[in-house]
Amino acid sequence: MTDVSAPTPALDALRRELDDVDAALLNLLAKRKSITQQVKSFKQVTAKTASSPLRPSREAQIHRRLVELSKTNELEPAFALRLWPSILTASSLSQASMTLHISKRLSQTLGHRLRLQEHFPAMLVEEWKDEAQALMQVNVNPGDICVVETDSPWIDACVAGKSGSAQIIGALPVIKGEDVPQLLIFGNAPMEATGHDETLLITQGNLPRDFALQPLWQVKSGPWRLSALAGFHSEHEGPIVGLTRSNISLGLKVAGRYPSAIEV
Repeated sequence: MTDVSAPTPALDALRRELDDVDAALLNLLAKRKSITQQVKSFKQVTAKTASSPLRPSREAQIHRRLVELSKTNELEPAFALRLWPSILTASSLSQASMTLHISKRLSQTLGHRLRLQEHFPAMLVEEWKDEAQALMQVNVNPGDICVVETDSPWIDACVAGKSGSAQIIGALPVIKGEDVPQLLIFGNAPMEATGHDETLLITQGNLPRDFALQPLWQVKSGPWRLSALAGFHSEHEGPIVGLTRSNISLGLKVAGRYPSAIEV
């Protein structure tokens, strides 16, 4: 009886090809790491090193390019978007150490913990009593990040200044599944427009119905409203500055700007 699992010359040849591909991938990763160190050195020399090594806009551009390359090469885009966070997080951690701060409530939600482990693998995670304490850590250690659940009671702490200069710089999941992101990322990384962005507003009450930019989504939290607008907007420029001046009672605050989730 023939053993169908026994290696054949043809199978051995294919396995050798796979070994060669694996070696090539490792060599490319080593090259990428070397370039990352050059980027780190360049930032230090030119004094452009920000408080956090994360670059949400740059990562978003990489993700969108990977989606297009995956389609061109007949690969599943979601596979690339699951693989690359490990590479990008390793790149960030090689430039500076970071800790991810979360509340006990978030930590106890298995789905959220798994999503964070998938997006920020190998990053140290610290758990705190509530969202306010977690947010304060980004104020104490500007290089760190804090992740909060979108519908959790974090807005009071944010408005009270517990997060210092940190703002929302990202949202999860990266792949769009629902209109409202489940998790929001606070940090001190620079925010740059990518062409596919959302601006998050905190207000006391709903935005006026005649406001030029209608929200993509809204979430209510106590007396607060969280509204996401399409685009990369500043509170010092129109149309938001006009909204602020004509609706002082809203107590409007820009919570942050971040790349939109990717549709694949």
